[in-house]
Amino acid sequence: MAFDPEELDPTIDFSKVPKNDVKWIEGRGQWVYWKGCNVTVYEKDSEGNEQTKKLDGMRNGQGNVPSGVELYVTQGKVKEA
Repeated sequence: MAFDPEELDPTIDFSKVPKNDVKWIEGRGQWVYWKGCNVTVYEKDSEGNEQTKKLDGMRNGQGNVPSGVELYVTQGKVKEA
């Protein structure tokens, strides 16, 4: 299953989320929300080859991270739910 990032819901509250330096997130079906972050997605294609994609231009966003997908998040604020 592929990771499909979306625009950040403006009602998500980051007021109690500490500033992020670096965070590695392993997918397990959780939702991840980020604000002011650099995000790189690591996932395998249908042939099992690892694909890497930087979410350039999407410093604020959210998405459901399925098993087999990993996110490398730097800067900003990030939270999982």
